[in-house]
Amino acid sequence: MTSQITVSAPGKIIISGEHAVVYGYPALICAVNLYAKVGIEITKGNLDIYPDQAKDIVLRSLKNTERFLDTKFEGLKINLNSEIPIGCGMGSSAAVSVAVATALMNHKAGKIILKHINEIAYETEKYYHVNSSGADPAISTYGGFLWYRKETTNFKVLTPLKPKINLASFIIINTGKPDENTGQMVEGVLKFYKNNPAKTEKTFQKIENITRSFLRYLLKEESVSLTELIRENERYLEELEVVSDSTKSLIKKIEKIGGAAKITGAGGRKENSGILLAYHPDKKRLVTFVREKKLTVLPAKFTSKGVKVEKNS
Repeated sequence: MTSQITVSAPGKIIISGEHAVVYGYPALICAVNLYAKVGIEITKGNLDIYPDQAKDIVLRSLKNTERFLDTKFEGLKINLNSEIPIGCGMGSSAAVSVAVATALMNHKAGKIILKHINEIAYETEKYYHVNSSGADPAISTYGGFLWYRKETTNFKVLTPLKPKINLASFIIINTGKPDENTGQMVEGVLKFYKNNPAKTEKTFQKIENITRSFLRYLLKEESVSLTELIRENERYLEELEVVSDSTKSLIKKIEKIGGAAKITGAGGRKENSGILLAYHPDKKRLVTFVREKKLTVLPAKFTSKGVKVEKNS
């Protein structure tokens, strides 16, 4: 066992497939270089977790790791520091769960097994998001780009991808933390589904078609208008009623200057809708627009890096 461990796990962006992924449809997801960082130090005292507001998720991750490894952790100081915006659709809770499970597994076993880390983090996610797709812990564990599909609760298809297209043209905009949490948004779509099953299935199918077009675009198998693809994707998400009026208004302004934007994540109905993935064929025009409107832009880039043990001593 080691005395000090530091682990980092990335946040994520959903390129396409939000909400539909919960119902067994595919999603295209990627890791971004904003990280949840967990430090563990061996002490002779009790279990200490910092900061206080992180205690619930860290403790739940710890308990799930204990059950998986059939052990008990004591005498640890666990410190969490995260760059990922909380509650905005970038997988902050999953990244914390992945980082904690990795640090504890490395502490106890001296090695990490990604498949097991993903399984532990998924159990933690299910507590916070009852109908979790499992996409967030998967991308935080493995990093890069993934084609992800939840076939059953315990069987998921994860296919790593290597895009042949430069994605530097995207800008990640934070519209602000939604009033609703992810669980409430997922529950809202479930209610919408129960009230409109045929309509919802049709929307999910249209989202799947968009997701597959994105996949072919990224692999250079299809020439498409990225602007139109993103706009169409956003319209289908609006059909699910997961985008607030203020966010719709912002998206329309981006479209008016020739660009496109979509929510990425669970969204939000009342006011803010979390993160937007924005694009313009001429990125300078989008950058100018963002500056003029004084929007919050995240300095995040797509990354191949998944969870990583940064320090082990």
